Amino acid sequence: MELMQGTYQPSLVLLSLFIAAFASYAAFHAAGRLGGSTSRKKILWAIAGGFCLGGGIWSMHFIGMLAYDMGMSVTYDPVLFALSVTCAVTASCLAFLIVQFFQPKLIFHLIGSVLIGAGIVSMHYIGMASMQMGAELIYDYMYVALSVLIGLAASFSALRLLSALPSIKHRGKREAGFIGSAIVMGAAISGLHYTGMEGTYFLPGDGVMSPSSSSFLGSELLSVLISMVVMMILTITIIVAVFTGRVESSQNKSNYLEDLYQSIIHSATDAIVTADKEGTIISWNAAAERIFGHSKEDVIGHDLTVIIPESYRDAHNAGFTNHQHTGEEKLIGSVVELEGLHKNGRTFPIELSLSKQGRDKTVYFTGIIRDISERVEQNERIQELVYRDELTRLPNRRMLNEHLQHMLDQKAVSRIAVLFIDLDRFKNVNDVFGHRIGDELLISASQRMNEELREEDFIARQSGDEFVAVLPNATQYQAVHTAQSLIQSLKRSFLVENHELFVTASIGISIYPQNGRSAEELIQYADTAMYQSKSNGQNQYCFFTPDMNEEVSKKLLLESDLRKGLKEGQFQLYYQPQVSVASGEVKGYEALIRWEHPEYGMVSPGDFIPLAEETGLIIPLGRWVLEEACRQMMAWIKDGGGVLRMSVNISAIQFQQPDFVQIVKDILAETGLPPAYLELEMTETIVQDTTQSIPVMKEIRDMGVKISLDDFGTGYSSLSYLKDFPLNTLKIDKSFIDNMEQGSREKAIVDAIIHMAHRLEFNVIAEGIENEAQLQLLSGEACEEYQGYYYSPPLPSSKIEK
Repeated sequence: MELMQGTYQPSLVLLSLFIAAFASYAAFHAAGRLGGSTSRKKILWAIAGGFCLGGGIWSMHFIGMLAYDMGMSVTYDPVLFALSVTCAVTASCLAFLIVQFFQPKLIFHLIGSVLIGAGIVSMHYIGMASMQMGAELIYDYMYVALSVLIGLAASFSALRLLSALPSIKHRGKREAGFIGSAIVMGAAISGLHYTGMEGTYFLPGDGVMSPSSSSFLGSELLSVLISMVVMMILTITIIVAVFTGRVESSQNKSNYLEDLYQSIIHSATDAIVTADKEGTIISWNAAAERIFGHSKEDVIGHDLTVIIPESYRDAHNAGFTNHQHTGEEKLIGSVVELEGLHKNGRTFPIELSLSKQGRDKTVYFTGIIRDISERVEQNERIQELVYRDELTRLPNRRMLNEHLQHMLDQKAVSRIAVLFIDLDRFKNVNDVFGHRIGDELLISASQRMNEELREEDFIARQSGDEFVAVLPNATQYQAVHTAQSLIQSLKRSFLVENHELFVTASIGISIYPQNGRSAEELIQYADTAMYQSKSNGQNQYCFFTPDMNEEVSKKLLLESDLRKGLKEGQFQLYYQPQVSVASGEVKGYEALIRWEHPEYGMVSPGDFIPLAEETGLIIPLGRWVLEEACRQMMAWIKDGGGVLRMSVNISAIQFQQPDFVQIVKDILAETGLPPAYLELEMTETIVQDTTQSIPVMKEIRDMGVKISLDDFGTGYSSLSYLKDFPLNTLKIDKSFIDNMEQGSREKAIVDAIIHMAHRLEFNVIAEGIENEAQLQLLSGEACEEYQGYYYSPPLPSSKIEK
């Protein structure tokens, strides 16, 4: 009997191919959701992918069969029809689950491809068996085997491609991977179908019974339903898969950021506390537990006052109430220092940075809190080191000057009495009993004097056995009463280590504003009055009067001689070497003025320099010093000297002259000295007015002239000088060097100055080195240079050249 020959409709063949690829694309998108989902969702997405792929296999098969026109009516057995679909869907679901749950290993890809291939094969041939028509099916088993191999190979390739997609981060490349996998999978389904159809023959026969109309489905109706339903399901699946993927990606990012935020919060070294607008704590990190001692469970849901000391609670409640009513954000965005309350009841210093989150009625406050106990303790130790006397624990001279000047600058009081107190015959105690007993006596005496003063009074140790008391708002009567009380208290014997010791006190008193308007004047006049009381017999007090200072008349005579000396050339320069600590090589010289008075002989600079500044004579005198020093330095350079620097002291009055910079330029031009060889020494007094001093100093530096800060630490020392001013050299004052051998505090201050200068890349010169021990201490502190009588006193140029 002759076999039946059918023909394919190209449009339906193309449609079947598209359905196969589109179904695979939808199925792989659904399967792609397996990696980022929970176990329960993985099962659902595996089933969805299985239904898509199984439905795609089935729909491709029947559309492919509809494309094959055999010239006869074909119907389908419902049972076999359903079985074919079930096989395809079940096999696809199992394949996706196995591949996902057992990771992308080769063996599981093989199992998955076998399942999908089996699903395609079973769907195809069971579907073929469900066909009922007036012909018998005959198979060429070589083609059947080939169709099975095509299905398995293509399924394996598609699964391998699909497993590689999660590692692709670029969305476009990943989408291209989905499309490629879908094309390969579509090729597997289509290849199996059309290869199988090539090996299928239809033998006409009359013995095949036509099914009843109630038991069979019409092929035309099936084609319409298949195309519409499958396309709709696949489209919906793709949309859901893509949308869900993006939602889950967004959610994963959000979860990651939340986890990161919580990780940062709980690993932070600072306490981070969040409260709502009512002041109720809602967040509490590990650092907060450590700093405040409360566990998270103890404070969540409680009011912030649990960590706020009693003294701050009223202000805290007022601030919250004010914010609720006015919205004022007084502390938001600022950093303030307050106190915190520990669980054990102790208070401690904290630094608070407050921020606000939310808007309208949903508002939260987050505070970043740092325990600054260690910082405060360090500051207190520094204050002790700089402003306290090591022996008596009283304020030292530096603190006295700053305290008194601050009172005067603030004009906080209308009257101030300054008492300068000196212990009579104290030197005898040191000479007879030694300095240890003398120190104990000073401690006991300072305690007695403190007991005689009011709470608002201030007493400091000036130096040695000298003390200064400052009495704010004190009348002359009150000053007398206090002086008498101090004298009577100190007259009583002191028992120190079984030694009964006796001292008395001489006190000088100056009054603000009658006697002076600066701290220096008031202390100086009180000191003058104290010496008057000593000369009057000791153990008494004396008020300062203008006529008691014998130096006034001497000053007038000295001023006249000073003017004459300038005209007659009585001044000369001495030079003190500045020596390398490491090599002993002379690096430079400091020019020091000397006055050879025809009557009094050598007059100390301490006697005539202040007078020159007071009278304005320092301006011509300072110009002469600068010019002479530059001329001498240039002469040494021409003679082949290896000295690199000439240091010249500059008075504050000189520096304030509007033509000061031009004078320096003119002198350098006249003498021919290169600017790099000149260094101008300035005291801390000069740099007080930053608005004037900074531009002048920068102009000087721009010329190439060096600048050094002289006597650092003895005036109004401020680290801002080191930060703001263009300095080259820092000179440590002799007062610190003198005490290095005696006390660890002075040594610590010198060490701190040197190390700080090194960090700022300043040269450091120590002044007043008078013995080998002091030099050895400097060597240990890595100080670059020194000057002092240990190496050489100031000498005239003639002796230096020799």
